[in-house]
Amino acid sequence: MRSLRLETELPTSAERVWEAMLSPVTFLYVVRGLIGMPALAGRATPLREGESGGGWLWVFHVIPAYRHTIEIVEVDPASHTIRTREHGGVLQQWNHTLHVEPAGEDRCRYRDVVDIDAGPLTPVAVAVAGVLFRYRQRRWHRLVRKHYLT
Repeated sequence: MRSLRLETELPTSAERVWEAMLSPVTFLYVVRGLIGMPALAGRATPLREGESGGGWLWVFHVIPAYRHTIEIVEVDPASHTIRTREHGGVLQQWNHTLHVEPAGEDRCRYRDVVDIDAGPLTPVAVAVAGVLFRYRQRRWHRLVRKHYLT
């Protein structure tokens, strides 16, 4: 198991980012271009602790990669933290923690931490995750610029 941690500062409040983090629409936005997950298309209800589901992940929205399963193990509004337990394809474990905290007036720090076990392919999975999470965080900046600047 290897861990990857990336964080970025966003020019909006932690409360606004927290509300966006709860939405599957936000997830689809921040991965758009790299990954598609048709099972989430049209879902607008917030993530809830204890729910689970799965579906195909599509690379670049056209290449079926594998069936991905996700369980929402924690949604903590007090700490602005979401924790998931995921797996699929070569990923034996993909435990993701998303967190946001205030970083000053109308600024916040958003963090992704993922623990990855893909057996002998773990180093490759960690490298791919690094690309994915850097892309996601760039998309977070774009989302904030377009919709959440105060």
